[in-house]
Amino acid sequence: MFWKLLDDLNFVARCKRYKLGLWQCPNFLFLVMGFLTIVSMFGAYFASKNFDDETVTVVSVTTVAVVIITIGSFIIRGVEEIAEAGVMKNEFISIVSHQLCGPLAAIKWNAEILENDKFSERLTSKQAIFLRNIKEANDKVLKLVNQLLEVNRIDEGRVIFKNENVDLGEIIDQVILELKDLISEREIEIKKRISPDLPPVFVDPTGIKTVVRNLVNNAIKYSRQKGKVEIDLKLWGRQMLLTVKDWGIGIPRYQHRKVFEKFFRSANEARYRTDGIGLGLYLAKAIVENLGGKLWFESEVGKGSTFYVSLPTTQKKSLT
Repeated sequence: MFWKLLDDLNFVARCKRYKLGLWQCPNFLFLVMGFLTIVSMFGAYFASKNFDDETVTVVSVTTVAVVIITIGSFIIRGVEEIAEAGVMKNEFISIVSHQLCGPLAAIKWNAEILENDKFSERLTSKQAIFLRNIKEANDKVLKLVNQLLEVNRIDEGRVIFKNENVDLGEIIDQVILELKDLISEREIEIKKRISPDLPPVFVDPTGIKTVVRNLVNNAIKYSRQKGKVEIDLKLWGRQMLLTVKDWGIGIPRYQHRKVFEKFFRSANEARYRTDGIGLGLYLAKAIVENLGGKLWFESEVGKGSTFYVSLPTTQKKSLT
């Protein structure tokens, strides 16, 4: 709590982060307003106490009001500039992402044709490797662009979830199958515990699959080579509880409150050179909350992380 308070008071660092001058930065202006308000109030108090003239009291109170309004107007301008920058950033991301989708899809389509066509039979082993590298790199960039578009849609409230009864156990099996190459590459042992006869969850199948994939993918990436990841699914009161646990590098405690922020990267990130730009957990939390559930975690450096997802359950409707 103490370090958080110091971080909140470090207005110089915050103003630099926003790329605003001190007299445009809300954090600095708020402190100035507080200080000048206190000074003005004491000044008005002593003026009214030492002078019996009502005019002095009125002028003192008016001065206090003018000071508060003036500083407040500066704060509003600073907030407006930050808000405008945020809107421009979202618009830029949306435009660039949409423009990238076309060329990336074309590269993927052509690479798949070359890979499956009779032309592939004439490729040397090196050329086949180069073609595979192009395809894998393109897939990574396309995945990143799709993530940016999804985050942008969520931020703007344009995502429509189509909820239906979903077998979460099947979703878990599909995700593990999709990540089999990464699991094999890192030699990760996947332990899956799914309680029998679980009811379905009433969620959007595409959205919940994105959540499960992001959590399991992170658990694998942040595990050490030949590590272990546990996926547990069970009833938890009237909720379905999904748990994804790893024994990897963990997250420093001072960074816990930033984990679900956009573009968050753990301090341990650089040492392990993992892919991604820190959108997966932000996206997962936004989707879970839109589906009426909760997402939280526990983590300790050197001991790993455990992520929990609780979701509402529902019974399958009868066809009669």
